Amino acid sequence: MRLACTSLCMMFIAASGFAQGDRGTITGTIGDPAGAVVAGAAVETRNVETGATYQAATTTTGNYTLAELPAGSYELSVSVPGFKKYVRQGLTVQVGQTLRIDVMLEVGTATESVTVNEAAPLLKTESGELSHNVGGERLDDLPVLGIGSTQAGSAGIRNPYAVTEIIPGTYWVPNSIVRVNGAPSNTEAMRIEGLDASNSFTPGVPAQSQPSVDSIEEFGIQTSNFAAEYGQVGGGLFNVTMKSGTNQFHGTAYDYFVNEVLNAGTPFTTNGNGSLIRPVQRRNDWGFTLGGPMWIPKIYNGHDRTFFFFNFEQFRETQNINNTPITVPTALYRTGNFSQALTGRTLGTDPLGRPIMENTIYDPSTQRVVNGAIVRDPFPGNTIPASQMDPVALKVQSLIPQPTSSGLINNYLPSYPSQRVTEIPALKADQFFSPRDKASFYWSRTSTASQYSPTLGASDGLPLPITSAIGTFTTSSLYRINYERTMTPTLLLHWGGGFQDIFFNDNAPVLNYNAQQQLGLTGATVARLFPSFQFPASQPQGGMKNMGPASNRNLWWSKPSSNLSITWVRNNHTYKAGAEMRIEAYPGYIYTSTNGVYQFAAAESGLPSTNGQNLNGGSVGFPYASFLLGAVDTVTISNPTSLRPVKSQWGGFAQDSWKITRKFTLDYGVRYDYSTYIKDDQGRWANFSPTAPNPSAGNLPGAVIFEGSGPGRCNCAFAHNYPWAFAPRLGAAYQIMPKTVLRVGAGIVYSGTPDSNGATSSTTSVNPITTPSFGQPVMTLQNGIPFTPSPWPNLNPGQFPFPGTLTPPKVAVDQNAGRPARQYQWSIGLQRELSRNVVVEAAYVGNRGVWWNAPGLIDVNALTPQRLASYGLDINNPADQKLLAAPLNSPTAVARGFSNPPYAGFPLGSTVAQSLRPFPQFTSITYLWAPNGKTWYDSLQLKATQRFSHGLSLTSSFTWQKEETLGAESNPNTGTTGNAAINDVFNRNQNKYLSQYSRPFAFNVAANYRVPAPNFNKALSWVVRDWTVGAFLQYASGLPIESPFAQNSLNTLLLRNVTSPAIGTFADRVPGVALFTHDLNCHCFDPNKTFVLNPAAWVQPPAGQFGTAAAYYNDYRYQRRPVENMSIGRVFRIKEKASFNLRMEFTNIFNRTEANNPTATNTLATQTSSPGGQTTAGFGYINNGTTFSPPRQGVIVGRFQF
Repeated sequence: MRLACTSLCMMFIAASGFAQGDRGTITGTIGDPAGAVVAGAAVETRNVETGATYQAATTTTGNYTLAELPAGSYELSVSVPGFKKYVRQGLTVQVGQTLRIDVMLEVGTATESVTVNEAAPLLKTESGELSHNVGGERLDDLPVLGIGSTQAGSAGIRNPYAVTEIIPGTYWVPNSIVRVNGAPSNTEAMRIEGLDASNSFTPGVPAQSQPSVDSIEEFGIQTSNFAAEYGQVGGGLFNVTMKSGTNQFHGTAYDYFVNEVLNAGTPFTTNGNGSLIRPVQRRNDWGFTLGGPMWIPKIYNGHDRTFFFFNFEQFRETQNINNTPITVPTALYRTGNFSQALTGRTLGTDPLGRPIMENTIYDPSTQRVVNGAIVRDPFPGNTIPASQMDPVALKVQSLIPQPTSSGLINNYLPSYPSQRVTEIPALKADQFFSPRDKASFYWSRTSTASQYSPTLGASDGLPLPITSAIGTFTTSSLYRINYERTMTPTLLLHWGGGFQDIFFNDNAPVLNYNAQQQLGLTGATVARLFPSFQFPASQPQGGMKNMGPASNRNLWWSKPSSNLSITWVRNNHTYKAGAEMRIEAYPGYIYTSTNGVYQFAAAESGLPSTNGQNLNGGSVGFPYASFLLGAVDTVTISNPTSLRPVKSQWGGFAQDSWKITRKFTLDYGVRYDYSTYIKDDQGRWANFSPTAPNPSAGNLPGAVIFEGSGPGRCNCAFAHNYPWAFAPRLGAAYQIMPKTVLRVGAGIVYSGTPDSNGATSSTTSVNPITTPSFGQPVMTLQNGIPFTPSPWPNLNPGQFPFPGTLTPPKVAVDQNAGRPARQYQWSIGLQRELSRNVVVEAAYVGNRGVWWNAPGLIDVNALTPQRLASYGLDINNPADQKLLAAPLNSPTAVARGFSNPPYAGFPLGSTVAQSLRPFPQFTSITYLWAPNGKTWYDSLQLKATQRFSHGLSLTSSFTWQKEETLGAESNPNTGTTGNAAINDVFNRNQNKYLSQYSRPFAFNVAANYRVPAPNFNKALSWVVRDWTVGAFLQYASGLPIESPFAQNSLNTLLLRNVTSPAIGTFADRVPGVALFTHDLNCHCFDPNKTFVLNPAAWVQPPAGQFGTAAAYYNDYRYQRRPVENMSIGRVFRIKEKASFNLRMEFTNIFNRTEANNPTATNTLATQTSSPGGQTTAGFGYINNGTTFSPPRQGVIVGRFQF
C-alpha cells in the first residue's frame, strides 16, 4: 500500500514538479555591426565531449537563453542569413552558473565563419547570488580530503564535503558540523543530480550517503541570495553534478595508501626505546572509473547518443589503536579504599559541626536525621568494607582490566584493532534521443561496515563484554532519473524523479548477553546486550569510564522525491516555474536501554544534608564508590520498540531573469514551501499534555496523550503545520565597467521542518527513573530493577510516573513543530576582473534567522521566582533555600508546613522544590522541535580566484564575521554537539550570545601548481616539467570558551531543565582581571605542568541569584587551530592521452603539537598536581593523555589516467 501511495505521489508530481538546479545556462544578446539586435537567429551549443546539441532562437529583442545545460565544455554557434556563421569555443559551463556570451555578427555569406577560442569570463554579470564552484578533479588534487583521518567522515573514505573548508563564511568538522554564514549547524541542503539529497536521517554525518569523489563532475555551493527555485535550505545549498561518459573512452585507476611509517609519532608517548609511539595504520582507498559511449560491436553504436560512466571506490582500514589512554579504577579503589581521592580540601561543616572533606565516602548504613537534616558517618579511612560491597558490582569489576600505569586518570593504555570497509559503486547513463529530448539515470550505493570504530562507534579498548563499542553498519542508496525536452526554441521542460534511503544499525559485538545468568543482575527486558554502567564525564580523581553499549538501533530512512520545471524565454525575460515534492519516513526497531542503563553519581556515597549547600565547587561522595555499593542514581529501562515517523515537504516557485539592458540584469521571484512536522504514522508517540488529567498522580494536570482519533486517543494533532511560508527573492547585477560588476541581493528563505533522528529513541518506551530523594539510590544492583517498563505501544495516559517514583514523560512536541525556520538574507558586493584568469571580489553578507529549533528555551516544569512567591517563598532567603532543598518528610518541611504531598503516592523523600513544581509528578520535561531560536550574522567576505593558467590555480578567501545566537546552535536531534547556552530561560532575550562556533577572522588558501614544460633542452625539460605542488592552509580565530558554571546550587533550588550551563547559571566575570595565566598561542609554557586559566577572573554569584556573565566573550577563546596540508608529486606522461600521477600528501605538514582544550567549567575545582609537577585536575588543567588533533600524517597517492 505504501509503495502504491508513493508511486501515485510521484505520478502526480510529474504534472506539477519543481526546478532542477544542477545545470548551467548560457545567455546573451545577438547584434549586427550597426549595433541593432538580431531577432530569430538560430543559436546552438554543442557539448564537445558528448556531441549533444542544445538549440534556441533569439527573441524579438535579440536575446537568447540556453538553459538546463549539464556542466561541461561547450561550443556555441550562431547562424543568420546574410551574416558569417559565428563559432565560440572553449566555454565551460558550471553548476548553477549563468554565462553571458554576447555576439556581434559580421556581414558575409553562410559558408563563411568566424571562430573565437576563448574561455568564458569569470565575472558573474547575470545574478546577485553568492555562489562558489569547485570541480571534482580540483577537489581531488587539493590536500583536503584525507582518508581515515580527522578530515574524513565516519566512512573513512575520501569525503567530498571537505569542499566546505574552501568556502568563505563556513565552518566544517567531519561527523559533526556543516555550518554556513552563521546558520545553525547541519541545516544545509544538498542536491545530487538536481534532486534533494540532504541526509535528514543524520544531518551532521553526510558521509553516510556521500558520493565518491571520482564520480563528481562539479560542486556548486550557493551560500546566499539564491534564486526562488531553491528552497527548504538553512545553512547553504550544496549542488553536485555527477560525471557522464563522453564520445571517447576515459578511465582512471587509483590508490591512496597510508602506513604508519609516513606519520610522525604521537606526542607525550614513548615506545620504551626513546621514540614516540606510531600506532599501526594500514589504509587503502582504491578504485577505478570507466566512461565512454555505449558500444556493442556490430550491434549498437552509441556515439553521440548513449553514454555511461562507472565508478567503484573502496576504503579498507586496519589499525591498532594504542595511543588513547582511558581511566580505570586503581588497585586501591578496587578494594574500596578511596584515600587517594581525598584532596585535603575542607568544603564546609555538616549538621553535627564536623568538617566536610572533599571526596569523603559516607556510609549509607549510618544514615539518620539530626537537627532536621539527614547525616551519615564517613567510612573510616575512606574505605568501604568488603562486606558492604555489592556482589553484582564486584562481578562487573572483575571484568575490568588492571591499570597499566600509575595515576588516577588516563591510567590504562589499551591496544585494540579497528577495521573499517567502505564501498561506493556508482553508475550514470545518458541517452540523447534527439536534439529535443535527453534523459539521464544515476545510481550509487555507499556502504560502511566497522565493528570497532573510534569515530562514531564509541570503541574504547575495554575487553568483551564490558566495552562500550557499538558498530557502524550503514548502507545508503541513491537513484535519479532526469528528462529534458526542448518544446520550442524558447520553451524547455525538465522533469526529475528520485529515491534515497539509508539502512543503519549499531549492533554491539556481543548480542546474546544474559545479565541475570552472568552477573545476577535482573531487570533487562531482552537477553541481548551487556548492561550500560555510566559515570560522570569529568572525574578529576579517577574512577571508571562508561561500560557497556549505550545504544542499539536498527533504522531505515527513505525519501522518494520528484520535480518539474518549465523555462520560457520571451523578449528580455527568462521565466521559470515549477514545484517540488519529497516524502520522508524513518521506520526503526529500537533495543536501546533494553539492557538497563545504570547511572552512578557521588550523592549515593555522599552526605544527603549537603543538598542545596554551597560546597564551593567541590563534592562529597564518589561515583565509583557508589558503584561498589551498588547504589544507582538513575536507571533507564525499555521494551523493544518499533515505530515509523513520517513527514512530507512540498514547494513551488515562479521567477524571472529580466535583462533590462546589456549591463543590467534583474532577478526576482517568489517561492512557497509547505512542510509537515514529524509524526508516527500509527500515532504511537506518547506526548506530554499540560491539561490532561493524570490518573497516576491524583488526576493532577499533566499526562500523556496519543495523536489521532479513536479509543485512547486525543482526537487531535500534536502540532500545526505552517501555511504561510512565502519567500520573495530579489537580485541584481550591474556591469559598472567592462571589468567591474556590482551585485546585490535580498530575500527570504525557509528551511525545512526539523528532522527525526534524535527523536527516534526519545519517543519510544524508554523509561528513565531517577532517585526521588537526594543521596538515596533508586535501586541497588544486587536487588535488580524493581520496575516493569511500560509495554509498547501503550495508550495509558497515566503510564508516567511509576508508583512511588519520579519520571519524565516521553516527549513533548511543541505545538509549532510544523513551522520551518526563516532567514532574511542580503548581500552587496563588487567583483573585479584583474586579468582574463584572475578575479577578486568583496561582499558584505548578512542574515537574520528566526524560528530555529531551540528546545532549550522552553522549561514548563521549572520553578520561577513568581511561582515561589505564590507560596510565600523567596529564592534569596537562606531559610527558604534550605526549605526548598529539604525532603518533604523532613522536620524542616514539617515545621514550615510544606510536608503535604501534592498527591497520594508522591515520594516523600523528594524535595519541597519538587513538590512545588507545576507538574510535580514529573522531573524535567523536554520539548521537541520548538521553533524559538534566533541567529544574527554579519560579515565581510573577500575572495580571489585564479583559473588554471601558467600552471597555477588558486582560490583564497578572508572572512571577517560576527555570529550571534539565541538558543540555536545546531540541529539538536542529530546526536551532534552544539546545544546553545541558556542562562535564564524565563528571561529569554537575555540569552543572546556569541555563537560557540564564532571565529571572527578566517583566512584560507587553496592552491595547485604544475611546472610547465620549459622551451629548452628536451632532456632537461623532461626533468623539470610536470612537478606538482598543492597546499591548503587555513588560519582562523580560536573558538570561544564557555564561561564557567556558578557553584551556587541554583539548579537544585529551581529545578531548571538545563544542559549548559549544566548546573543553572554562570559565574560572574571580574572586570580588569586577566582570564589566562599564559597566552594559549604563545608556545611559551609546558601544557603538562601549567594551569592556563585564571580562577581569580571569576567570582560566584550569591546563592539563589543568576550570574551576570555572558556565555561567551570575544577575548576568552581556545588556542587557534591552523590547518596546514601540503602535497608534492609528479605527473608522468605515458602517451598523449595517458599519464601517471604520483604524489605524497601530508596533513599537519609542520607537525604542530596541539594540546587539548583546558578544563574550564568550575573555577573552584581543586587544582592538583603529581609529585613530578604534572597537573592532574582543576580549573585550567590540560589533559595531555591525547592531543587535540593528530600529528603529521602522510598519504601516498598513485593515479593512472587515460
